[in-house]
Amino acid sequence: MKQRGLNQVSLYLLTLAVAIYFFLLMSGVFSDWVDLWSLLAGGLMVFLILALRSDPLFSQLIYGDFREKTWRALALGVGSALLLYAVFFAGNIFLKKFFPASGEHLASIYNLKFGSHQLRIGLFLALIIGPGEELLWRGWLQRHWSAALGPLGGWLGVSLLYCLVHLPSRNPVLVLAALVCGLWWGFQYYKFKSLLSNVVSHALWDLLVFIILPFSW
Repeated sequence: MKQRGLNQVSLYLLTLAVAIYFFLLMSGVFSDWVDLWSLLAGGLMVFLILALRSDPLFSQLIYGDFREKTWRALALGVGSALLLYAVFFAGNIFLKKFFPASGEHLASIYNLKFGSHQLRIGLFLALIIGPGEELLWRGWLQRHWSAALGPLGGWLGVSLLYCLVHLPSRNPVLVLAALVCGLWWGFQYYKFKSLLSNVVSHALWDLLVFIILPFSW
């Protein structure tokens, strides 16, 4: 099924490239040369450039989406981030009570902050990583796979891929978090078709979890 503004080969190749890059990134093979935050931010910027070049309509979609119903999208994004944080807050209590080892896995996630200034990480999360992941994973991948597989198939398929690329981390808490977040933000885009609300939700949630109100120090 050919999609307007994008051929199937481009969809397959960019999806494969994103999956391989994130898979290698989560495996830690690059960690001896560059820190995770720089690699994640840099990779997202490269993939977004490729996505924009491969799909002439993508930039128009982003521009139009960010102009329409702005305040409603902002409110939805903030509410979504706070509700998702509450879900993780409750999940953290549950895991610590019934799976004590989860505390070590959670601590290893926060250890990724060591060696980097809080302000630097916060800027990466708010300006590049949070927005970039939503534009790439939901705005480009989910949108195009939904055109190919149907809205439900696109949502579930891309959410599953988002979870699977975190497997090389060998951290069950991170993999579970990726599954929950992928399904959450994927459903939000599936339901409301608002990239701006997704961007706000992801960026604010990242800041809450990693900088403002972390679950572990």
